[in-house]
Amino acid sequence: MKTLNLSVLALFAVLISLGQLRAQTAQVQSEALSIDGYVEEVPPTDNELEQIKSEINRQKKTIILNKEKTKKFKELSRTTEKLSDTTEDYLDEKKDSQATIDAFNKKIDCLMKENNADPECDQYASSRRDVVKTQQAAVVEAPVEPKEQKEEQKVKLFPYIGISSINTSNESLESGLNIGLNVEADVTERVSVGAGINYMSFETTDFANAYRGFYATNWVGQYNNFYGGGREIEYTNLAFDLYGKYFITKSQRFRPYVGGGLSYNRTQMGYTDQRAFQTNPAVFGGPGVNQFGNEEVITSHFKINLRGGTEIAFNETFGMNLELSYARGISGNVSSDNANPFNAPDQQRLQEFNDDLIEADIMSIFAGMIVNF
Repeated sequence: MKTLNLSVLALFAVLISLGQLRAQTAQVQSEALSIDGYVEEVPPTDNELEQIKSEINRQKKTIILNKEKTKKFKELSRTTEKLSDTTEDYLDEKKDSQATIDAFNKKIDCLMKENNADPECDQYASSRRDVVKTQQAAVVEAPVEPKEQKEEQKVKLFPYIGISSINTSNESLESGLNIGLNVEADVTERVSVGAGINYMSFETTDFANAYRGFYATNWVGQYNNFYGGGREIEYTNLAFDLYGKYFITKSQRFRPYVGGGLSYNRTQMGYTDQRAFQTNPAVFGGPGVNQFGNEEVITSHFKINLRGGTEIAFNETFGMNLELSYARGISGNVSSDNANPFNAPDQQRLQEFNDDLIEADIMSIFAGMIVNF
């Protein structure tokens, strides 16, 4: 009996120890140990907070995936463009090869038939006498393949309109009317040459002469109507172009190109207002009238130009052309027809301005139609 009591007491002691151990374990689970072994308090959390954290992690992963997908879509776009070009080349070559094979088979068929009423066989009538026929061996001399016929070269007409930015060493100007017409012919599938005519004009104010007196041995002049202003200059340029273009791709619908050329330019510049101005009556004892003069500069020079753009075909007859070009003079005045500077006091000013325009950097953008013949 005593042994039974001792066993019961031992069992109770074990149960009490297990309860204390479980309580200590629960306390340790609710706390975090630092790297040094100290207990740190675990931040509180609940189901909603854990869902928010999970959603944040999911969105971060989605962002990474979207960036990678965007990069791959760009790569897919580039490879698709390359595939389009190579596919067009493949189809063109296949079409040419099939045409050659069909022509060869037609010729063989015509040569094998002695009496053939097919009108398409008339072109092979002279070749039939050169074919050696042997009934026993059934041997036919192989005919010479017809020469590949060159594709008919297209002639294109380009009416266009545009705008130009003119930058000299002293000022920047913008053109007004800028129109032209080009005629172009394809030399090869990727090379074409052309000629054209272009007309450009603009107006600007000569602020260098906003307030000015003229001094000579017997007069002093002042522009009454331009005190604090300036005389307006009108400029026109007529250019005759010769150029060439190289097409970057063989595509028939979208044809980007680069090119360059040379142009002969005939320019005319003059003041629009030729009204009179008065001399100073206090100096000369009475009124006097002088004219501005017929100041005008007419010159010729050459320009070199570089161009790049694209042709867009709507159908076999009509299309659109977009072009960006750069031009700069490569010569001084090769000819001139100017007013007498003695009777035109601002003649020298016009000549200097014209020289600046010849050496100016001219950037132009054009848009026009394409008409194929």
